[in-house]
This record gives sequence, structure tokens and C-alpha cells, in this order.
Amino acid sequence: MVRGNIKLTNPERFAGKYEIPAEKIQNAIKKATDKWLVKLEQFNNKFPGTTSKEDRYEMGENSSWTQGMHTGSMLLAYELTGNEKFLDYAKAQLDSYYERYETRTGLWSHDVGFVFTPSCIALYRFTKDEKIKEMCIGAAEHLYEHLYSQKGGFILRSHKNKDNDAGCRTMMDTLMNIPLFFWAYEQTGDQKFMDAAKSQLAITEKHLIRKDGSSFHHFMFDVETHAPVRGLTFQGHADDSTWTRGHAWGVYGFPVAYTYTKDESLLPLHRDVTYFALNHLPKNNIPYYDYDFVEECDEAKDSSAALINACGMMEAMKYLPDDAEEKAVYQNASAKLLEAVIDNCMDYENKDFDGLVNWVTCSAPHNLCIDGCTSYGDFFLLEALMRYTHPDWKRYW
Repeated sequence: MVRGNIKLTNPERFAGKYEIPAEKIQNAIKKATDKWLVKLEQFNNKFPGTTSKEDRYEMGENSSWTQGMHTGSMLLAYELTGNEKFLDYAKAQLDSYYERYETRTGLWSHDVGFVFTPSCIALYRFTKDEKIKEMCIGAAEHLYEHLYSQKGGFILRSHKNKDNDAGCRTMMDTLMNIPLFFWAYEQTGDQKFMDAAKSQLAITEKHLIRKDGSSFHHFMFDVETHAPVRGLTFQGHADDSTWTRGHAWGVYGFPVAYTYTKDESLLPLHRDVTYFALNHLPKNNIPYYDYDFVEECDEAKDSSAALINACGMMEAMKYLPDDAEEKAVYQNASAKLLEAVIDNCMDYENKDFDGLVNWVTCSAPHNLCIDGCTSYGDFFLLEALMRYTHPDWKRYW
């Protein structure tokens, strides 16, 4: 399939060169990191649950897919401020990752990369602790051995129910889990990790990305043969719609994969996926939870998708020539999405609001965390702020 043909329906929206005022961006960094300093005592080295309830985090053990991003948000706060309290807090959480790895708690799905990449692999960069490195390589081995289908060439949604339709699927989310394979390949030289990551990319491009640049959330395969069956959704509006945050994993995941593979076909593919997202933004630049909804309506928003999209575009800008049309588009669009979140979704006056950003939706069809806060919202706000102020920042993924 030829990629790179999707056009912007609203090119004037992202024309020129737009920059967020320096005072606004610095104020956002200060407000976010100041709030995290206050919250350190409340969090007490526990972890927010996957979803918030009435804007509050229920703190518990390290067991969910989101909790690597909670630790990662502390590392980002450390990099943004230089305050050692954040780094010490993240280091203090390491024992919970060692325990989780040993017991394999919550590691029987495609989300192993979300757990270890923004937390422990990032911590390894700061500490050079070989014990952390060994654990993360072990996590990649676990993902490969138990979740990667040799027959199908894709990462399964779930190991424990892989023998039914619910488990024999792969997902857009997995694009942000394969950086664990890329990293493991760099550390070990074991070709199986690179081959598995490349195969996942190919399967995603072939079966999950539609001709118009939109995406399925899941794609189901035959349980016995692992032959392709059909696309569907879990958290989106409909099987033929495009779940916004799932699509955002592609806006970010494809340029990250490009840095490891240097596969030039990923750049036009990324442009199609990104232009589809930009063509379906509402006026205030905070997308609804599904791209079926563009005009003003009562559907739930998802500010985390705006932030992930911004991070993905800022990453892709690095690998495009200065005269590329999409480079200017990405610069303007990423700034406008980040500014929209700063202006609309950063709530610091409300002491009963635990997160850094609101208007995050976990799963609208299941009525989970509608207009709430989540660890991934927190993480990608800080990452977007870091990227915007430090363009050469070395990402965790």
C-alpha cells in the first residue's frame, strides 16, 4: 500500500510558525513540578491506580500497566528541575519493580514495555546499575517468550487468554511496548528482539492502519492459524471508528521505531496517521475520545491523546528535512496541542484534584475515568514540556 498521500483538509490551521509564549511554558513547568513536590508525601512511594475516581488517585501497589509512567513522571520532574527529591523518589520505587519482575505480577499482557521502559530503563540511564539492566533484559525476554507469537509475528494482547478471540489480538498500544525489544537488542545484540519488533511494525501497518490513515484499536487473528480475521475496538466508539489514544500510540510509536530501524517507509506512514489525527481535531485542539466526534458535542475528551500526539510530532520533526511540508505542520500543531492542554486542562487550584491534567478519559464505553486524571496524562504532560523546552532531550522510549 502506498503511504504518504493523506492531505490536510485544514492546512491554514497549522500554517506559519507558532510558538508558545516562554512565560506560559515556564509557568506550566513550575506549576506541574511544584504540585508533584507537594504530592510526594501523599503518594508515599505507592502507585496511582489505573484510573482515578472523582479526581482522586487510589494509591496502591505496583501492579498495573500505567505505573511505569508514574515513576517516569518523577524522573521527568527531576530533569525539568534538577531537584534530587524526584530522583530519590524514583529510586526508592525500584524494589517494587524487582518484586514485580520476580513474581511476574501484571506482566501477562502486551503492556510489559509500558511498565519497564519509562521507569527502569530510564533509571538505568541515570544510575548505570547493572542489576536494573539485567531485570529489563529479563522483562524483554518474558515479553518475547510468553507474548510474542512466532506463528503470527505479532505480540498477543494477552497470554493467559491467548487461546480465545479476546487474547489472540494485537493492538495499536503495542507500538509503545516494542521499544523494550529495540532497547534489549541494543544491549544484547540478540537479533530475535529486532526481528520481533520489525514484524510487529509490519503487522500493524498492514492490518491496523487503514488506507485513509485511520486505525483500528485491535486486530483479531484466528486462534488456531493466527491468520488475520478483522479489526475491532475495545475503548473506541465503534469497530470502524478510530479510538483517539490508540491512534496516538501510532503518532508517537512510528517515529520512535524509525530511530531504531531507519526504515524510511515509516515516515510517510507516520505522516498519514498524523494528518488523519489533525484533520479530526475539534476547534479547541483537545480531541474527543474517538475521532468519530469532531464537532462540539457532549462526548468525553482525552487530553492525554493530545499530549502523546504532540510528543510524537516533536520526535518526528528531528528526522525531516527543513523544507518538508510536514515538519512545519508538526512544529505548529505540537505547540498548539500542548498549549491547549496548558490552557484548558491544568487544574492546580483544586486541592481535591490529584493529577497534573484533567479531561483524560480511560474508556468511555466502559464509563471508566471520564474527564479524570491518570498516570499517563501526568507523564506525557511532563514529557511534552520537556521536549518543547529541550528539543535535544534523550527520550526514555
